[in-house]
Amino acid sequence: MEVILKVIHYFSILFAGGVTVGGVIIQMAYVRAGEAPPPHVGKAFALLGYIGLGSIVLLWITGIGLAHLIYGGLGINGAFHVKLLGAALVLGISAFANLHVYQAMKAKRPPNPVLMKRLVQGGRLGLVLAICGAAVAFSG
Repeated sequence: MEVILKVIHYFSILFAGGVTVGGVIIQMAYVRAGEAPPPHVGKAFALLGYIGLGSIVLLWITGIGLAHLIYGGLGINGAFHVKLLGAALVLGISAFANLHVYQAMKAKRPPNPVLMKRLVQGGRLGLVLAICGAAVAFSG
């Protein structure tokens, strides 16, 4: 069971990271060009957002399962709690961003660029906390 959870966990990291990096690169290209993406690209962004959110949820599910299987719970160490804080920040921001984009698409308007920029910055902070926390928590 541990191997299955790890494989799903690693694929979730791959999908969440790919969606995040790819989405940001494409969005920045449109921002630099001063253009709004056409509707079909907006729909693709929405799909990428759902894939990313689903991947993050799978990361949580498999991560909690692995923590219980390997360490007997979530009380591993302080650095692991920093990792959880970063992961919670990423999950919350991803869910909020997906809701915002969905509402914008429903209203046939672009997402708020200032809000989206802040959400990306917050997501980056969450990723840094999660990655650094994991590096310290699982070292040695």
